[in-house]
Amino acid sequence: MTTVEVECACCGGTGLHEGRALCSACYTWHRKNRTLHRYPPLHTWLETLARIGQFAELRGQGMSIRAAARQLGVTARSGQRYEQRLKARQAVTS
Repeated sequence: MTTVEVECACCGGTGLHEGRALCSACYTWHRKNRTLHRYPPLHTWLETLARIGQFAELRGQGMSIRAAARQLGVTARSGQRYEQRLKARQAVTS
């Protein structure tokens, strides 16, 4: 698991991301005090699904994996992963 620094939605400081855009200290405090509901979970997977949809459109227009990834502002490796997910989805529906 990778560690990511975040600008905390609670204290505004920078720290290791624990979840819900909170640093580790604030996340622990809010969990202990039962106030995590004030900071909804981040749904970044929704953004990824949207990007995969856009990627599929670009690929459908004849764009290469690398060019489509560049157009979406993601790495070439992410483009390869999107392509694999699209092929796996296509195999299931076929």
